Amino acid sequence: MKNAIKNRIPIHVDLEPNRDEVHSGICLKSNDNVYIFISYNEENKEFDGYAIIRGYEIEKYREWDDEELSEIENNNFSDFIGILPLEKMDNLYQCLLELKNEKLISIFDGTDDDTFYVGRIINVTNNYVELKLMNEDAQWRENEKINIDEITYIGFGSCYEKELLNKNALQHHI
Repeated sequence: MKNAIKNRIPIHVDLEPNRDEVHSGICLKSNDNVYIFISYNEENKEFDGYAIIRGYEIEKYREWDDEELSEIENNNFSDFIGILPLEKMDNLYQCLLELKNEKLISIFDGTDDDTFYVGRIINVTNNYVELKLMNEDAQWRENEKINIDEITYIGFGSCYEKELLNKNALQHHI
């Protein structure tokens, strides 16, 4: 993994046996607690936001082969370099503290692979993060407290979160 991080080689991370999912991107940091990635979006064939995956979720990975590398249509990974304070992001609690200024994040808590929370961080303690939730119609909803120990994945800065924010802004300018 150190070579992939140092040389910014895209990788596929297999989350089996914990969940039936493969995550792709460029790993910026890895330790026992967290892996921090620039996410790759298979649909638009470019890098799209960030992902933080809990360390125990990842058991194996592989570097992309030449064919996979050739499928990248917009190699925009440099847009995401040097933005995150990686030296301050050693565990999920620290990552959440650093994400307090993000306008919108997505959190999966491991209950199932399809259910996730989208919102803005209101508060972070050692035990939980409190989000002001936004629904799929870009409407602000109630707050939700999520136990940090149950979080398996955090995504932010992707086209999904940006679309919701734009939709929300449009609703308030009408």
